Amino acid sequence: MFDSVYNEKRGFDWGVFIAGVISVVLSIFLFANPGKGLRGLVIVLAVLLIMQGSAWISMYAGFHGIFGPSWTTLLSGIFDILIGIFFLWDNKVGAYTIAILVAIWFIVDSVIGIVFAWHLRFFETGWYFFFNLLLNILGLVVGVMLLLRPIIAVMSTVYLIAIYLMIFGINEIALAFMHR
Repeated sequence: MFDSVYNEKRGFDWGVFIAGVISVVLSIFLFANPGKGLRGLVIVLAVLLIMQGSAWISMYAGFHGIFGPSWTTLLSGIFDILIGIFFLWDNKVGAYTIAILVAIWFIVDSVIGIVFAWHLRFFETGWYFFFNLLLNILGLVVGVMLLLRPIIAVMSTVYLIAIYLMIFGINEIALAFMHR
């Protein structure tokens, strides 16, 4: 019943293997060159902002006849494009923006986690309530520290991406051999 294409041996998966190797190499590059990795991250963010802004303006033009003028769509598109261009022009501003966003993300996520943990005390979760509360308080402290020291937030973001790429790459390489 469960003998399907998924259970057949398909041979070595070169696509997955190459993706894994590229991820591992990129991870090593980021560990060795965090500054260049950060610059690349800012450029990717800038390009995504310009693309998103172009999409908003395109939607404004396309839906103008159906929904009438939607100035928020047009302004959002212009704003995204301007920020993207500014990030390309001055990478440091983009890097500090990423740092502040990472710090705010830590703070907001930790505050939400503290509120959630506070509700856990009613469900007799025992040690998990205190453990969850402690981790979220720690996350809040780290978020505030990152907000006060944005360069640490920037560099930790690059290293977290490098760690993720290493884990993903090793997993992909193992997966390629599994298909044999």
